[in-house]
Amino acid sequence: MKLVSRNADRFLCMTCLAKQLDCSREALEERVRYYRESGNCVLFR
Repeated sequence: MKLVSRNADRFLCMTCLAKQLDCSREALEERVRYYRESGNCVLFR
């Protein structure tokens, strides 16, 4: 949701989302890890 839209009502798995955003799954996982470790984002707790 954080990467797409907080109002999203349709969700993709990480692999499909990476394809949709034209990036690697690893890049998405790294971004999720960044948000979790920052502690400021309630969407990744």
